[in-house]
Order: sequence, then structure tokens, then C-alpha cells
Amino acid sequence: MTALNSLAPGKSAIIHSFSDEATACKMMSMGILPGSKVKLIRKAPFGGAIYIKADNQQFAIRNNEAECVVLK
Repeated sequence: MTALNSLAPGKSAIIHSFSDEATACKMMSMGILPGSKVKLIRKAPFGGAIYIKADNQQFAIRNNEAECVVLK
């Protein structure tokens, strides 16, 4: 299993779980749930935001939040 921030741009994976409870609450309130297919669109330079597409919606999340998203 790997973290969302280590996924290469353009690649897709399925969310398995979250490693941090606060991040899990935030992601689930946005509709990003375990079992959702997520695609990494691009990474901002200098460790900034990560742009993802999950269930036909696009999101920008922080790099430290992406570290807490565990993928299958």
C-alpha cells in the first residue's frame, strides 16, 4: 500500500483507508471515501497542493493531507 502523495501524475488508485483521524473526517466530509477511485492530476511545485479527481469531482488538498490517504 502507498500514500496518495507518492502516486505519479496521471495515475489512478483506489482509496483503502486514512492514517489520521482528523484528515479522515475532512476527506469524508468532502465526499472522498474509502473505496473511491482517485486520480492524481498534478502536483504544485515546492511541496504545495496536490490536485486530484475523485468520483468525477476535482479537489486540491495539502501535501500533508495526501500523506494520510492510504491507497490500494
